[in-house]
Amino acid sequence: MWIKKHRKTYLIIEIVFLFLLPTILFFVGIFKLDKVGQIIVSVLYTLAIIGMAIFLLVRLSNYLKNSAVAKNTLNYFIQSEIGQYNVGFISFLNNGKIILTSNFIESRFGKKIIGENIANVFNVKEWTINNQDFKFSKDNFEYEVHVSFDKNLVVIKDITTQTNLLNDYKRQRIVFGELSVDNINLYQVLLSQEEVFKLYAGVINVLDDLAKKYNLIYRQYENGRFFLISNQETLEIFEKDNFSFFSNIKNKLFVKDVSVTLSAGFAYGIYKHETLDQMAKEALLQSQTRGGDQITIITKNEKPRYYGSSSEIDVNLSRTNVNFIAKQLDKKLKSKQIEKVIIYGHKNADLDALGSTMGIYALAKGHDKQPFIQNETFDETTSRLIKNLTKEQQEIFISPKEAQMIQDEKTLVVICDTADENRIENPVPFKNIKKENIIVIDHHRIGKNPDFAFRENLYIDSSASSASEIVTEIISLSNNKDLINEEVAQFLLNGIYLDTNTFQKQTSAKTFAASSLLQEWGAKIIKSVNILKMDEGIYLKVKELLANIQEVKPGYYMAYKDIEASTDIISIAADEILRVNGRKAAFVVAKLPGTKLCKMSARGINTNVQIIAEYVGGGGHFGAAAAESNEDIELFVDNIKQAIVSVKDESYIN
Repeated sequence: MWIKKHRKTYLIIEIVFLFLLPTILFFVGIFKLDKVGQIIVSVLYTLAIIGMAIFLLVRLSNYLKNSAVAKNTLNYFIQSEIGQYNVGFISFLNNGKIILTSNFIESRFGKKIIGENIANVFNVKEWTINNQDFKFSKDNFEYEVHVSFDKNLVVIKDITTQTNLLNDYKRQRIVFGELSVDNINLYQVLLSQEEVFKLYAGVINVLDDLAKKYNLIYRQYENGRFFLISNQETLEIFEKDNFSFFSNIKNKLFVKDVSVTLSAGFAYGIYKHETLDQMAKEALLQSQTRGGDQITIITKNEKPRYYGSSSEIDVNLSRTNVNFIAKQLDKKLKSKQIEKVIIYGHKNADLDALGSTMGIYALAKGHDKQPFIQNETFDETTSRLIKNLTKEQQEIFISPKEAQMIQDEKTLVVICDTADENRIENPVPFKNIKKENIIVIDHHRIGKNPDFAFRENLYIDSSASSASEIVTEIISLSNNKDLINEEVAQFLLNGIYLDTNTFQKQTSAKTFAASSLLQEWGAKIIKSVNILKMDEGIYLKVKELLANIQEVKPGYYMAYKDIEASTDIISIAADEILRVNGRKAAFVVAKLPGTKLCKMSARGINTNVQIIAEYVGGGGHFGAAAAESNEDIELFVDNIKQAIVSVKDESYIN
């Protein structure tokens, strides 16, 4: 007890008696005693040194034993503590060789792990000097791994239980869905009562079968619309099966010569049911605005996923929706709260963008507003037309900066021929603009629902041939034909002729009706035909682009060349490919003039080329789409080929 309390004093006494005192006696004996005394002193000193060494060795041995016991006790305690939480560690050399593991690691990976390389143990090809965190699976266990290179340490945690719980929770998450018979009102006009009943019965029979087989319930809450409730586990089964039941419903709905199509939308990942219901409706709307006959799945913080889309929705001859947007626009133009109107076409505007914006410009001008068209970039065909305008007419086109200077709360914004704010030239088109004063008129399938405008101000009809067709309908339904002169009518007809490829694609009774109206208003067919004719320079450029045409897969043809060509020339080349009978789809790629961008134009005959364009970052319409990329042209072409080969049965998952 005394030694423990007076450890320092005891140490000093040890030093004095074992080292200092013998040393003093040794030196005194050496210098003061005779030879015999010196020998005796030397022997005694040597014995003292040996004794001191033995004493120190005994002390050191006891210390090491005590330290080992303490260390083993501490290690056992630490490993036991962290082991009960399913955590282990691995120590490794700079070359990755494992030299030490905890008991938890030995029990899970075996003792043979010692000496192996951590890169091989965790199937990681490359290790860097930076710390790494990743998940690892082995023998039905899930692990969370943290590698600390500066400490040469790997910490592993078993997360199997929490992973299983999380996966089970995800599988049971509620899913809301909306299913709609596209254009049900049209079918009710065309079909007999008995056929309409068969149509409904076909849908309900398939849904009944699904409800018996899967975790699914449904209710019809509106004419031709069904509300679905399921869980994510069932949704994953449907996705894995590419929604085969969707085709089963369609197959049972065939009546007469009418191709009945369906659209559906599913949403999950949100706890609030009201929000989830709204998302399901948004998903259905997106399916319909993309052309119908498809399924859209949306969740938070992920891109939408699309399935189906093997045909286009039948054209609904009803003018209810376009009549509504016509009244909305007319109301805004008559409002005293609106003083200026800024009209946007898309970048590198074509004849359809020009025609539709000129039509809205004429309406705004006729209502005594100050209208402007914000467009500075045009394709080659449109540029030639713009150059022939008078100086006064050319002044209606303003730059993005000029638009930004005049946009305020009393400004109406109308976007034509696109629903994507990133496709217009002004980077901040809605600054100081009220959301209620933004209107969109488009005919392209959309990748996402625009959120910069109220839904009632969006008119996106993918069954329409062109934006010019829609604007013509709006003018007619709002009784404003007296505001349209022959020149504006010609612009609109040019747009229809361009997007229908002179009525060879994407036409309906509404297209011909709009064209007839424009002829009544003074437009000339021969002028539109002449504008679309190729001159010698365009002909040679198209011929050069098509020199290396190749078949990527049966019916799908591609041509490209590392030369500059305008958007319309690339489109013309794609149309030329499809002039040969038996070809389903055409893809042409070239460089845009004055840029490093590659442009792809895609055309299809009863083939969905939009989903292929989306695969490489583009979009568009069922039978006409496009994409741009800043990649090297060879890489861009390879990606397009991969998309063509990968997209099967016209189904696509984003």
